[in-house]
Amino acid sequence: MKSDLKLAHGVIAMLVTPFHDDYRLNEAALRDEVRWALANGAVGVVAAPSIGEFLHMNEAERTKVFEIVVEEARRQPNVSAVAMTSGATTLETLHYAKIAARMGYDAQQVIPPYYWRCGEAEVERHYKMIAAAGDLPIVIYHNPALSKFNISPKFAGKLAAIPGVAAFKEVLTDLQHLEALYDEVDGRADIYNTFRALLAGLMLGAAGGFINIFAVPASVALLKAFKAGDYKRAEEIQRRLNRCFPRGGEETLGHLGTTKVTASVATGIEMGPARPPYMAPADAAERIKKRLPLLREIL
Repeated sequence: MKSDLKLAHGVIAMLVTPFHDDYRLNEAALRDEVRWALANGAVGVVAAPSIGEFLHMNEAERTKVFEIVVEEARRQPNVSAVAMTSGATTLETLHYAKIAARMGYDAQQVIPPYYWRCGEAEVERHYKMIAAAGDLPIVIYHNPALSKFNISPKFAGKLAAIPGVAAFKEVLTDLQHLEALYDEVDGRADIYNTFRALLAGLMLGAAGGFINIFAVPASVALLKAFKAGDYKRAEEIQRRLNRCFPRGGEETLGHLGTTKVTASVATGIEMGPARPPYMAPADAAERIKKRLPLLREIL
């Protein structure tokens, strides 16, 4: 394992997994999505993340998604390829980590075990076992709405000390939490923020963001403005980005279905439905279409 791995700094795209109307994997659309992300400035991609419905696919489908994404990512130099290897148990995660490692992925993204509630000792054991296996460096994915486990800043600092933990993906946006997180991790691992707190993260020293596919162009523009010292423009992009894709969150009904619809509208690639029973509100596409022009006019 490349324990000294440094993922590309910048915007790393979280991909949805496109399906046909009969819920079969849409391989052509997935290839188009990876190309679209990279063409719009992403420096990396994540195969089958949460919004990519990793837990809704069987092993053959998930493996195929891994194959397609890494193949497309390797068509360009210096692109970080990350596989979501998460499972409900550590053993399941280790299984997918080995598959991703054989394919040549750079890192694995791992959420704490879900379904049964875990305590800190169990979550720490989870990450230590994965790191000890030595398959791929770990990006710890903090999303308590999905995992039912909250990684406090202090516990994040403890996890950052595990050899093989390369980075964190943080979805929480509370400024006090973020400030404490950066203090506790203290540079021992990179931190990537969600698009809704990208500017705040950059001001605290973020390596970039793990960004939902539909927010990639705006996030790239925000990062460019920040690096150029144009903070007023960066702030305005952040404001419009959050207005265009308002806070809903994983605890909101229809979140996954809406994400698929939003990805289709924003990219122009038909991503298809989420797998049953998950649905989007009937007016989801129209709402996004009405909000996108105000965001796009500033990019």
